[in-house]
Amino acid sequence: MDLSIGDAARLTGLSVRTIRYYSDIGLVPEVSRSDGRYRRYDAAGIARLELVRALRELGLDLASVRRVVQRPLTLAEVARAHADAVDAHIRQLTLRRAVLRAIARGTSGTEEVQRMTRLARASAGESRRIIEDFLDEMFGEPAPDPVAEKWRSAAPGLPDEPSDAQIDAWVELAALVQDPAFRARIREMVTEGAQQRASGATTDLKARRAPGQALAERAGAAVTAGVAPGDPAARETVDTLAGLFAEAAGREDTAAYRGELAAQIDRFGDRRVERYWQLAAILNGWPARPPLTPAYEWFGAALRVQPAP
Repeated sequence: MDLSIGDAARLTGLSVRTIRYYSDIGLVPEVSRSDGRYRRYDAAGIARLELVRALRELGLDLASVRRVVQRPLTLAEVARAHADAVDAHIRQLTLRRAVLRAIARGTSGTEEVQRMTRLARASAGESRRIIEDFLDEMFGEPAPDPVAEKWRSAAPGLPDEPSDAQIDAWVELAALVQDPAFRARIREMVTEGAQQRASGATTDLKARRAPGQALAERAGAAVTAGVAPGDPAARETVDTLAGLFAEAAGREDTAAYRGELAAQIDRFGDRRVERYWQLAAILNGWPARPPLTPAYEWFGAALRVQPAP
């Protein structure tokens, strides 16, 4: 293929002046000149012009475009890069459409609309960095830490074609992980967990899982039934659960232990942390789980008002 600059303009939709400018600055050099010194372009040049146009339409400045096209590319490589650019554009347009629909539902205040607008302008990579930055600050470099591994392996991300529910979840999650108070609480939990592991208090995770399951079932039932933490009817449930936790920790169920356990529940039973995992489930497509925090809060309050046997 040997085309004039006019032919190149008709094929690409660019003006002759623009093509000439791109050639002059080295973005898309012509492959030859005719006897009359007119610029000539081949198939690779046409593909490169179309790639430059696509990148410019995506909002890239000329310096960024140059970094993409400055290395020698075959026609297939240019086509592949062009297709990737189009895919990125489609993903961003899909995200913007979903955000606009979320705003159109009319449930967002001014501040939330501003956050959603910033999200719509963000690339998929920038969106992922919101979570990556949060995890890096909370847990530092990857290490053999079961808590860090759990958070990193379940890191939520915004799908390429998010549902309305996932857009709403992402906006809420992005605000949550950037909240200084939430970050401070996570750091407290990380520090406390590390101290417990260092002391050997949490080495038998299976043994500690059983009391947690019992708590969710029995304290959850008490919450559902409307039993107050200080009611005599709560006594049997509190004694049973406190005994299970004490046995798993290798402790006796005493007043001192109940105080320690209640304080531990306060540190780890944060509604914002549970909300993080609920939002992560929406984004990752996991089944919804019933909230557990009310049961933990009930048990923590009951430990303070129900004396040890």
